[in-house]
Parts: sequence; C-alpha cells; structure tokens
Amino acid sequence: MKLKIPQIPTCPFCKNPIAKPTFLPLGFSDYEAGVCACGAIYVCDPTGFSRGAVFLEALLIACAGDWDLALNLIPEEDYQEIWIENYDPQSHTIPGEPLYEGRKIRGALCFLKLTEDIEVLKEKERKEKLKRASTEESQKRLNSYKKRLSKLEMEKLLIQDSYQELVNYVVGEPLNLSQLQKFLYHPEEALRKRAALSIGKASKVLSEVQPERVLDFLKRLLYAASDSAASPWGALEAVGEIIRETGPKFKLFIKNLFGFLHYPEYIPYALSALERIAEKNREALKEGPYLRLLSLFPKVASPEQALIVLIFTHLKGKELLGYRDKLKSGEVEIFDYATFKRKKVDLSQLWDNYESLVKESI
Repeated sequence: MKLKIPQIPTCPFCKNPIAKPTFLPLGFSDYEAGVCACGAIYVCDPTGFSRGAVFLEALLIACAGDWDLALNLIPEEDYQEIWIENYDPQSHTIPGEPLYEGRKIRGALCFLKLTEDIEVLKEKERKEKLKRASTEESQKRLNSYKKRLSKLEMEKLLIQDSYQELVNYVVGEPLNLSQLQKFLYHPEEALRKRAALSIGKASKVLSEVQPERVLDFLKRLLYAASDSAASPWGALEAVGEIIRETGPKFKLFIKNLFGFLHYPEYIPYALSALERIAEKNREALKEGPYLRLLSLFPKVASPEQALIVLIFTHLKGKELLGYRDKLKSGEVEIFDYATFKRKKVDLSQLWDNYESLVKESI
C-alpha cells in the first residue's frame, strides 16, 4: 500500500506554497488567515462548517475592512473564490487521508482574489491597516501577558493544552520559562510531555527576539539533565522540542543528546528527544551523528528499538535496513502526542512501515 505524503498547501492562483495562517489583527473575526505574495487572501475554516463566516472574513480582509465595498462586489466579476478541502490546521498540510496523526481532517481553506483594478485600489490600504493594527495589537497583547504565572495557573494552561497562551506568557515574561521547567519533573508523564512541548513552542517565538535567552535556557536544561543528583525526566525531551521547533538555530546541540546515549539510564529520554527532532527537523538531525544509532540498535530494549525505527522512518534512512535480524518481537508502548497517552505498537509493523517507506523513496 502506497503511503500518501502530506502536502504543504499552495495558492490556487499563483501555485506557490503559502505560509501557515495566523490571526490578522484587523478585528473582523477569530479565524486565522494569510495574504499570499500574489495578493490572494486565504482564511482557515478549521471545522469545515463555518464557510459563510470564513468567506466573509476573506472578503473583508481583501477589501481592507471596507464593508460597503465588500457587500457590493459581484462574484466572478469582481473577485474569484476557490476552496481547498481536507486541510489540517495543526500540521499546515493537506494529508490526503481522512485521519492524520489521530485527528479527523475536516478543515478547509478559502482563497479569494480581487480583480486587478479593485486590488490596485485596496492593496496599499490593506497593507497599511494590517501593519498599523499589528503594531497596536502586538503591544496590547504583550502588555497583557507581562505577568509571572503561579504554579496553579500554569498547570491549568498545560492541562487545557493552551499552548498559545503559554507562548504568550513566556514571550511577555521570559521568567515563566523557569516556572515551566519545574513541570519537566512532574510525576505525571503527560504533564511532563505537555511542558516539554510548550517549551519548544515558546522557544520558537522567543528565539526570534531573544535568541541568547533560549540558548542559555537550553544549556541549563542540559546541565540539569547531567546532574547525577537530579532526575533526567523531561529535561532532555525539552531540549529535543527546542531543537525540533527552531530549525537550524540550535542544531549543534544534537551532539549533546547523542552524548547521553552512552549512559543506559538516559537512553529512553535521549532517543525520545531525537525521534521528535527527526519528525519535524529532519535536516538538522541528518547533519548529526545519527549513524551511531546503528550500533546501539541491537543492544537496547524493545521500546528503545521502536524509537530508533521511528527515527530512521522519519529520516527515510536506508542504513537500518540491514538490521532486521536484530529486531525484537512483540508489542511495546510508546507515547502518543496526539492523545497524550501511551499506545501499544507492534515492532514488526513499525519495521514494515519503515521498510516500505524507504524502498518507495529509493
């Protein structure tokens, strides 16, 4: 069975890939939107059931908030409207399957482009309004998040999966990173994973404005993980999430994660971090010493073998193919970030998926 590879959505007017929709601070609605380089407006309908409101949002953004103009435009004559179906807002892809990473795919993207004569009239006004509103809105939002969260406040946001709120609080008050770090040692695994995930997402944004702060925090996590008097819980996985989310910026620290593989008690956490990096920041991991995992593969327990197989699956690395006879048998439990619970997987099935994907890519 040939696996369908998720595709980054492209603009139907210019055929170029589009950036992930975000909240445009024009105050029209709560839908995420974007503006393509060709001038087309696109708005996300995450449920697939709000098309009227989403279309109106696209029309109003295109018209720079001019209600009178928007309501008097004629379809096909004054603008073109195109919908892209089966969009997954979380991964910003068109998966091509009804289920992706445990989620039902129901989203859609509405694309709208004004005719050239109307676009000429509204483009400059739209850009000015977006820039002005963005500056005012950003400052307003930043001020509202300049607050140190209590442990209970942060725990509530973690349990609710309110990652954007957590990111805002970290950017508004970077000292919240230290409070978030405490949850990496929580006895409940799901909460530790949520904390690590939040640290990665917050670091992505914070690294754009204060990269030195993220760098210092990353080093602090590595020092904390190597402290023999402390538990390695969460710290290495948080390092993985930072590298996963920040592209090439901190890829040099991948070698530190590999260094922890020399110590048996750290192997599960280091492999978990590397698997998360491989899933999203493949090129960064490929530049690291990932072939060291080959000699480790026969020595580790079944759950760790599963993580190594997943790493090579993400990398589409054929190097592991010759180690089929070293694969252990049976089911293992691995953590599922879609449900924040552990799930059982069959090692042989994981291997078959890996082998099939690699052979298709050769």
